[in-house]
Amino acid sequence: MKAIKLILILCLTQVTACSYFFPDKEKDYVYSKEVKPLEVPPYMQAEESLPKLDPVLMPVTLSNTITRVDEGSAVYLRVNSPFSHAWRVVGKALTASSIEITDKNRSFATYYVQYDPDVQIVKDGSFWDELVFFFGDDPNQEKPYQIFLTQTEQGTEIYVRDDFGDNLIHGDGVKLLDLLYETIEKDFAK
Repeated sequence: MKAIKLILILCLTQVTACSYFFPDKEKDYVYSKEVKPLEVPPYMQAEESLPKLDPVLMPVTLSNTITRVDEGSAVYLRVNSPFSHAWRVVGKALTASSIEITDKNRSFATYYVQYDPDVQIVKDGSFWDELVFFFGDDPNQEKPYQIFLTQTEQGTEIYVRDDFGDNLIHGDGVKLLDLLYETIEKDFAK
């Protein structure tokens, strides 16, 4: 019986000793007189190294218009807005279209996405459907793509690239571009 009490007392003292070895940083923050300035990691300061755009190249008006351009050697979308607005619009369109964004890098003006043009709707019905979904092959075969934005005199151009960085002018990349076009056009119509 004494051994159990002794073990209980030792355990209790060890638990209370945790606060000595692992102090509560929240209390230090609340009771501090001065807050240290925020330290930004070097990789997050990359946007400052971007070349500054010439104000002459910036579109004068912020109009919600989008056009699909097919020049034969290039297929892209043109949004008559500055880069910062177009960046938000593209991100919103990707999310609204349920396209998986695996990464994004604003300093390189690129969204990295996974896209399958032949998305199959998964049935959520019987127990058998659940088993097939869980143990079966993935019916969707998504491929990596890049959505690249660039600022021009007329606004911001949006290209779809493959995972090697080459602009796509046909195939599934154009289907992704058309899906973005429809989604952004619906968003601008609201």
